[in-house]
Amino acid sequence: MNLLIAEDNEPEQVIIKEAFQEAGVEHDLYFVRDGIEALEFLKSQDASHPLPAIDLVLLDLNMPRKNGLEVLSEIKRNSKWAHVPVLVLSNSEFPKDIRRCYDMGANAYINKPVDFEDFVGLARAINLFWLKLVRPCPN
Repeated sequence: MNLLIAEDNEPEQVIIKEAFQEAGVEHDLYFVRDGIEALEFLKSQDASHPLPAIDLVLLDLNMPRKNGLEVLSEIKRNSKWAHVPVLVLSNSEFPKDIRRCYDMGANAYINKPVDFEDFVGLARAINLFWLKLVRPCPN
């Protein structure tokens, strides 16, 4: 399984990577720093040098160049990617932000954990539910 993680904050990228390792998650993690890189990564799956197909996207809302809502919208409008589950990771607890993400097709909205152990718990939960229990849509 391949996870695309769109997170612009490098220290949080390190925490996420270490949390997945600590949780014993052995899936491949691919990090991008902004929305443009996320979409370019997805587009490159169809190019002459294809990257692995992505099975799950973890998407930060507040990113430079193209924010998470714009990326979510493009993913869900594209027939090649629309089936890929998108989990929004955000610090925002505003109901309007949460509602907007679900209205745009997010599969889950998760508040970012505040400490490392909570990140490890989140990695375990994602692994169990999204990568082991849920049957993905065939390509």
